[in-house]
Amino acid sequence: MSRTQPNPAGWLWALGAATIVVAARWREIELHGGEIPFLDQWLVEGRQVLRPWLDGKLSPADFFRPHHEHVPVWTRLLVWLELGFFGQWDAQLQAMRNALVMGGFIGLFSAWLRRTLPLLPALVLTLLAVVLAGLPHSWENITWGFQSQIPLALLFGFAYLHGTFAHPPGAAAWWFAQTAGLAALFTLGSMWAAPLAVILVLLWTRDLKRQLLLVAALLTVGGVGLLLAARAQQPLTGAATLGAKNLPQFIAALLMHLGWPSAWPGAALLVNLPVIFLAWRLRGQSRADSIDRTVLAMALWATAQAAAFAYARGSYIGFVSRYGDLLALGVLANGVACWRLLPCCAHWSRLLLATFALGWCGLIGFGLKNINSQGHTLYFHEHSSLWSQQRREAVHQYLTTKDQSVLATPETRAVLFPDPAEVARLLDHPALAALLPASVRPNGPKTSGDFFSQCGHDLRAYGMELAYSGALLLLTGVLLGWRRNESPPAPITLLPANTNTTPLVLTVLALGSGALLFLWPQPFKFNSDHRWAQFLAPAGTVSDLSFHLSSKTSYANDRLTGGAALWPEDFRNTFFGTHIDGPAFTGQAESTPFSLTSPWYIVPFAGYPASAGNALKLRIEDPAGNILEEIACTEPNPGPGMTDIGFWAVDVRRHLGRLGRIVLLDQRTDTEGWIAAAPPHPAADGTSVAVSHRRGWAAEGSLSGLQSMQVISAILGALAVISLFPRARRLFC
Repeated sequence: MSRTQPNPAGWLWALGAATIVVAARWREIELHGGEIPFLDQWLVEGRQVLRPWLDGKLSPADFFRPHHEHVPVWTRLLVWLELGFFGQWDAQLQAMRNALVMGGFIGLFSAWLRRTLPLLPALVLTLLAVVLAGLPHSWENITWGFQSQIPLALLFGFAYLHGTFAHPPGAAAWWFAQTAGLAALFTLGSMWAAPLAVILVLLWTRDLKRQLLLVAALLTVGGVGLLLAARAQQPLTGAATLGAKNLPQFIAALLMHLGWPSAWPGAALLVNLPVIFLAWRLRGQSRADSIDRTVLAMALWATAQAAAFAYARGSYIGFVSRYGDLLALGVLANGVACWRLLPCCAHWSRLLLATFALGWCGLIGFGLKNINSQGHTLYFHEHSSLWSQQRREAVHQYLTTKDQSVLATPETRAVLFPDPAEVARLLDHPALAALLPASVRPNGPKTSGDFFSQCGHDLRAYGMELAYSGALLLLTGVLLGWRRNESPPAPITLLPANTNTTPLVLTVLALGSGALLFLWPQPFKFNSDHRWAQFLAPAGTVSDLSFHLSSKTSYANDRLTGGAALWPEDFRNTFFGTHIDGPAFTGQAESTPFSLTSPWYIVPFAGYPASAGNALKLRIEDPAGNILEEIACTEPNPGPGMTDIGFWAVDVRRHLGRLGRIVLLDQRTDTEGWIAAAPPHPAADGTSVAVSHRRGWAAEGSLSGLQSMQVISAILGALAVISLFPRARRLFC
């Protein structure tokens, strides 16, 4: 239940939390942002909104054009309004606006916590929300002005979920919440998951209010319709090719996202265990409190987001910066669930719950430490200044010289926009070029927009002072509310303790998760080194093979070891390759000769042997070193991923008893230049072995999913055994 009496301390509480988040994000923008629009902004904002507006051809339909799976109406509308008001297309100003929206979401969430929870848990969970929103792991959402749809989706989505359960159907506040749910559909293509979560919560708690179900169903169907319409118009290249290629890959990506921010095996279950326990206690409770329904809906919404990411972007198994803010919603839901479960526990089990809560906090804390100080975040922080400078100089040079080659270099295309002709067409529009910041306009007069850009810079410079002000506001809100007579929500009513369904459900889940292990080859082999060795270095692999540079170069031969853009290091060092100085190296490398004693050899390879100018060959020689034949690899490039490897089956039946030598020819100077190969291993039937290796290796790319399923099935099995004891069963029912 929520308190209805006026509470000015709550406003200070919410404003303080929002201000800290805004200050943290503004500081990240000042340190690592850039004023030049980049990537999708040139298409969605420049071509589809700004140029038609400047030409007097902008129509309402232009705001509803799909972009990949999304219909980002509000993103386009905000850009249009800002251009009309500020007269400047400044990506840093856009990012500052996004920070304000994110602060609004955190303020709304914190105000909800303050109204519904006692002071101490509300403060702890508010600080958790501030930390999740203020850290730089979501640097894409923070520094990229285009990413307004993420904070808008969170703001609209939470307003919808909370308002739907907190207010009676038909009330003005309830209809406002439904309007927010409708607005959310025009941010991200997956926002239909929020009304679907409402339906699932209502069905789970057996609260079958017709009006609630009907409106939620209409929003769900409308959102799915928008998604399908957008997908039907999505190009079959680019983002459409990033989806999961098979079921193991989807499961691995799903479990990775569900375990955010921790990448440890089994984190998907441990992070979400509080909500799972809460949901189990809420089954069939039609009088469940609105806070519990909101928490459950938030968790389902975050789970749906994880599933959407795994389906649409599952070819990369790892954390992506722009997804973090949405996945953090699940962490917040589980944090609230931890507190809600505490009053329901018997005295003897509260210690167990408190111990688990501490472990849960440690899991979240270590995960946040890693993703904020390593990986993509560290890489971005190390390169952000260079990328901003490259964008600025490229746009400035083109506006000065009109030479499109400055936009067409691989480095510029990677950080500005892949199609230099599109950027040139926009920059050739005088009115649009005048909207760019003064840092790139050659000898142009000052505009009113430059004043706002300077104001933004001045505000960002006071980020620390703003953060201190937010902390003071939050502290004032805490102190003012410290002595208020507050009643926490009523504890959840426990179901009868003699229920016998819990052991059965846990057993079925444990067996089901155990069955999924067999989607991977050798499901009970735990050592990852032994697993990949069966593909790259099985019994019989040519031993003592080394490579040397046979073309004139200043590089040392030992640089060939591990010369492949593959990860991890132990795995990479199995290969010899030409990725010894990025794309800068060109030349030829050869292996030492080895005897051909098998009719077929399998050569694991990586990189780009099929690119023009490159080649991977097996050279056949006689004992005197004379070249008898060169067999070229005709396999396609394995792909750009860090674990993409091919297996080349070489038929040498005509050359048994002779000598073979692996040759790497690298003549490219762009990012697709390098080639790498591992020592070959013999095979009786090379074609079938290569096919088997490709299939097995494809599953190894999703090995994290197998490791997580191994841990999850073990945990569920242990819980199933524990639930057999009547006293312990009270933890579950």
